[in-house]
Amino acid sequence: MDALWGFAAKIPATGPSAANAITYITILNATRQNLLVNVPKGETEEEGATRREQGIVEGRRLWEEVIGKWRNADIIIEEELVCAMGRLLLVGSRPRDWDDVLSLVEQTMDIPRLVPRLGTPARHEAGYPHLRAPNVLEQYRYDDDHLTPSEGPARGDEFLALTTKGMGGALSNHLTYARPSNNTLSMVQEACQKVVALKAADEYWEVLTDPTTYGVIPDVNSMHMRLRIFRQNRASASALKLLEEGFIANGMQARAGTFRIAMSTCVRDKNNHNSLKHASQILNIMTTTLEDANPKAVTMYADLVTSFPIAKGADIIDALTLLRPISNNIRLQLGVGGQRKYGNGVGATYLTGADRADAMMALRKIYGVYDRLFRFDAVAEEQKGPFLAERAKLGSFIQRIVYKDTNKIQWSVRCLSVNSKSQSTSPQPTPPQHHTLTRPLTPSHTTMGNDGGSIPTRRELVKEAAKALTTTQLKEVQNEQQEHAWSNDPLTRKPLARPVVSDAAGILYNKDSIIEYLLADESDAKKTEAEKVLEGRVRSLKDVVEVKFDVDASEGAASSLQVSNGSTGRAEKWVCPIANCELGPGAKAVYLVPCGHAFAGNVVKEVSDKTCLQCNEPYAENDIIPILPTVTTDVARLSLRAKTLREKGLTHALKKAPGSKKRKKTAAAAIDIAAASTEAVTITARKPQNGTSSSEEAAKQKEHQSKDQPKEKLKPLGTTTISTSLQNASTAYLTKKVLEEQDARNKRRKLAQNDNVNSLFSQRDARPSAGNSADYMTRGFSIGGKK
Repeated sequence: MDALWGFAAKIPATGPSAANAITYITILNATRQNLLVNVPKGETEEEGATRREQGIVEGRRLWEEVIGKWRNADIIIEEELVCAMGRLLLVGSRPRDWDDVLSLVEQTMDIPRLVPRLGTPARHEAGYPHLRAPNVLEQYRYDDDHLTPSEGPARGDEFLALTTKGMGGALSNHLTYARPSNNTLSMVQEACQKVVALKAADEYWEVLTDPTTYGVIPDVNSMHMRLRIFRQNRASASALKLLEEGFIANGMQARAGTFRIAMSTCVRDKNNHNSLKHASQILNIMTTTLEDANPKAVTMYADLVTSFPIAKGADIIDALTLLRPISNNIRLQLGVGGQRKYGNGVGATYLTGADRADAMMALRKIYGVYDRLFRFDAVAEEQKGPFLAERAKLGSFIQRIVYKDTNKIQWSVRCLSVNSKSQSTSPQPTPPQHHTLTRPLTPSHTTMGNDGGSIPTRRELVKEAAKALTTTQLKEVQNEQQEHAWSNDPLTRKPLARPVVSDAAGILYNKDSIIEYLLADESDAKKTEAEKVLEGRVRSLKDVVEVKFDVDASEGAASSLQVSNGSTGRAEKWVCPIANCELGPGAKAVYLVPCGHAFAGNVVKEVSDKTCLQCNEPYAENDIIPILPTVTTDVARLSLRAKTLREKGLTHALKKAPGSKKRKKTAAAAIDIAAASTEAVTITARKPQNGTSSSEEAAKQKEHQSKDQPKEKLKPLGTTTISTSLQNASTAYLTKKVLEEQDARNKRRKLAQNDNVNSLFSQRDARPSAGNSADYMTRGFSIGGKK
């Protein structure tokens, strides 16, 4: 710059060798490039601001000379010269430099300012907020030139609009103004962005692009600056509209940077309920416009999905549906290559360096979207299958790429070490050329299943061996299980909602899920899974008791519970009607059988009267059921209670168990039949003694029994018991045989229900013999037939 200024000092002020517009453009552009490019090493922020301030001051002095020659008609002001000075001002350290760009446009192009100047009362009266400029040093943030005692021109007066010299303005304006184009449009938009003037930016855009005024057709750079203004003001809807109407409708080719700016606008506008919808539409436009998806834009979209505060399960599923083909495209870029930049050459370009890191980051962010879908239970259990498979494939691919890249780095380091040690001209080892194989195959590689996994070594297995959980970890796991059990039905995994029932183990269920379980077919897979949870404790509605919780209806109770339990927990807050404390994990809660009213554990313990405090129904000490017990003694007590009730023929609700009376009658009949058989065998074994006949012996025995015992009452018809005083030995023998054959036939009938066992027997074994019907007592049996 010293050489440039030395040469410029030798240029004559007048004549054919005097400086023209090209001279001033060269000096202004050189000053700006020197401020941006030739930065001294180790320069502090304050030193850089001072250096830029000196360059701006030199440019302002040069512009005063330009304006003097323009007023004297020695040079012609063109847009290139105006924009050279304007872009030099945009590099300045003061907000006043940025604001003077709009004054420069007004001075040289006759386009009035659409926003008042900084520091003027008109700006304050117009309602514009104070410019904060957080990235500007304190000493350059405010201008205090008006406080100096000097009478010189204030900073920015060199850009004031020129007025014609004459008597009352009688002379016409002889100045030739420059005509704006895209260069001016993008410069004005950048100046409005720096001074945070959204309304002025919109008005300048309409004035310059209006076909009736200047008719500037915006190019890609102007569009990008317009998108940056929308990003600054969190206008995601406007960014989407500009993409659709400015690029798609006009046939303009959008670049990867276009979608990055538009997507960052949606990320900045994430508190807007429609920002995720706008981002999805922008990503859809990108897939139809670009051959390869831009990894940075995809990363920002995945970040928006994972951090969107009001995202629902359907929103995440829609996002994953949109990201699935994009994920395949990025995987193709990592494996084969992407599109060549600027359309040069034929074939794909293998991603390396920062581009490869960006693609890997995009895949990791997409994997995070799957994690959010499963972490918050945003989808039903039966719909998780396809998403789990996609996440597994994506995770396997990421691990495979990381493994290959790590081996390439190790190979490069090994080659460098060999080169540094050998220092010879012998050919050095070169890595394999095929990108899918990074080292020679070993037996361990040839036995892999090509599924993206790896074979762990002994050291890895020992290093990552399972360790016993600490007390704190066990307590955390128990708290998580309690929170889930207090909020969700274990059968359907849906939130608990009244009516809620409990079984003999104190576990809570939705009543409708229990009814669906009881009505389901035996072959239903869901019923099989439910039986594993219930473990045979529920056979009918008598085995459960409806738990009557009191609900806290105060304002904010449901919202606070929703925050604590997550978006999938129950929506009601259950409280104790006596102590008014919350019933849930962390505090013992009980309910009474059979009424079902729920209380805090200490409330029932302190009450001596064994009647319900809500309905005054009496209860026993053993009928106090803890809800979701964790103490070992409570679990054992409930197990013993269930066993005792089962022996008494009662259910958990203290009702008669279905089928208990029938089993009791059957047992009594079996006892009577066994006694009758025993007595019949005893009678048959007896023989007559001392030459007396059997009839006489029977008469004596009957007379002896009549003296010692009272007469037996006659039993009603239909009973299954058999008299023990059978007089005929043959009758007793036949009775015993008939009963034995009947028992064998009953056992065979039960075994006939199994097809495998039934195949071992012949069908005629189960049919009664038609020939053995001589006696009514042996009709249908295999004994007693005539020979």
